Amino acid sequence: MRTLEIPEIIKRHILWVKDLKGGQPADLSLRDLRNYKLDRVNLKKAKLAGANMSNCSIRQADLSYCDMFSVMLNGADMSQCKLDHSDLRGANLRGVILEGASLVSADLRGGALMLGGDAAEAALTNAVLDHANLDNANISGADLTGSSMNHSSMRGAQMNGTNLSNGNMRGSSLDGAVLKGANLSNTNLNGASLVGADLSGVVLDGTDLTNADLNEANLEGVDLARANVTGANISRPKSEFPADIQLILKRHFEWIESGGQTGARADLTDSDIERIDLPNEDMSGAVLKDTLMNGANLQSCRFVMSEMSGAKLAGADLSDALLEGANLENADLRNANLHSARLLAVQLKDASGENTGRLWPANLTGANLAGANLAEADLGNARLNNADLRGADLTGANLSNADLDGALIADANMTETNLENALMDNAIREAEPADGAEEDQLDVAVGA
Repeated sequence: MRTLEIPEIIKRHILWVKDLKGGQPADLSLRDLRNYKLDRVNLKKAKLAGANMSNCSIRQADLSYCDMFSVMLNGADMSQCKLDHSDLRGANLRGVILEGASLVSADLRGGALMLGGDAAEAALTNAVLDHANLDNANISGADLTGSSMNHSSMRGAQMNGTNLSNGNMRGSSLDGAVLKGANLSNTNLNGASLVGADLSGVVLDGTDLTNADLNEANLEGVDLARANVTGANISRPKSEFPADIQLILKRHFEWIESGGQTGARADLTDSDIERIDLPNEDMSGAVLKDTLMNGANLQSCRFVMSEMSGAKLAGADLSDALLEGANLENADLRNANLHSARLLAVQLKDASGENTGRLWPANLTGANLAGANLAEADLGNARLNNADLRGADLTGANLSNADLDGALIADANMTETNLENALMDNAIREAEPADGAEEDQLDVAVGA
């Protein structure tokens, strides 16, 4: 088909859309349409599978309900284009401009084009939207499973219920985007900006949020426990919390500064202070039993002799924190950052202030530390009975004289870990067998 015939095909398609005489649906599958100008053209329900539309100008066009399977749209300008319900599986959209475009329920999964009956089915390829501009686009309900959207801009985009699982969105900007109920499981969002984004109900299982900026993001109903939030900005200033919590914290700091003469020890049992920003503060002696603190910034905080049993600290930053003698029994510390934290025993003193020779160890009995960063942490004499340390990083950590009886240490990184005199009776080194058989409990020799 010669290029000159394309205007006639489009003209007949427009008549067909309007249900007028002489109309005929357009079939431009596999056609070379590079650099073609299709601004404001109505191609609703047209067949464009496998067409090469690279560098086309398709501004404000209607491409809703189109068959665009494996279409090439590299560098195309699709600003304010309507792509609702279109089949864009396997589409190549590198460098495409989709500012203000609507992609409601569009299918952007990977796809493969079969050329003729003798051709073998190609492997599925994912849609490429690297460096794309989707600012204010509406892709609610779209399926972008496995798509590459690295360094793309999606500021203010409507992405309710969008499936973004197993994708790559490194360095992308989603500031102010609405992602209610979206699936971001196993997606790479390393260094992404989600400032002010609505992430309520989002699935973050296995999501990489390393160094991501989630300042003022809405994380209501979100489980951060299975996400990697190392270096991420997800905390909230204490000024954002209810007045009663602010008062409790203020009085606690007065209590610390006055040596107990004024103020009062904080008791935040069962309170919700998730993602609170409290770096370098002294929370020693505080009662934080069953307190919700997931994703909190507690870097370099002091928790000497604090009661933190059952506390929810998944994804929290406790790097360089002092937790001497703290009670963290059954606490949830999954994927928490405890790099260089000190969980040593406290020397008990008598009424005159003299050492009694007795130690009060940090208690992590039954604590869940799966995937936690404990590199260079000091856990000397700590009680880790039945603790879950699967996949934890204990590189260079001190576990001398620690009690790990019954602890789960499968896949834990113990490179250069000090295990001198550690008790590891019945420590479980192997992951649960795939057939569901009972885990072997091994008597692990110290340092073996």
